Amino acid sequence: MREIIVKVPVEVDEELLEKLKKDIDVVVRLRVARELLLKEWDKRFAKSELTEEECLELGREVNRASLKAWKEKGLTE
Repeated sequence: MREIIVKVPVEVDEELLEKLKKDIDVVVRLRVARELLLKEWDKRFAKSELTEEECLELGREVNRASLKAWKEKGLTE
């Protein structure tokens, strides 16, 4: 596992320092997950014949269908 060192320019109490560590950990994990997903998607869709506009339209359709399902379940207004 790699290690990243972050220097905090001012003195902070231990409670704030622990919160900062957790926040930084979450941000780094999300960024790594995003990069790995993008890399995998690039590999999977490299041979796709869909245009960018077709992909965007399919994404919009998925978003609309998801929103409809959430509304039906009462999870959103």
